[in-house]
Amino acid sequence: MSRDKKAKENGSMAISFDDVENLGWQMEKRRSETELEEVGREQDPEQFDDNNK
Repeated sequence: MSRDKKAKENGSMAISFDDVENLGWQMEKRRSETELEEVGREQDPEQFDDNNK
C-alpha cells in the first residue's frame, strides 16, 4: 500500500495542498444547524467517549 493511500485511510492530516484546498471548500459549504432545521434535517449528534460525559 502506498504511503499516500495509508495516510488518507487513517484520518491523518492533509498530505498535499490540494487536500487542504478541498477541505476548505467542504467547510465553506457546510450548513449550520439553523440551515439544516429549515430543510427538516438534524445535524450529527455530539459524540463522547465514556470519560468525557
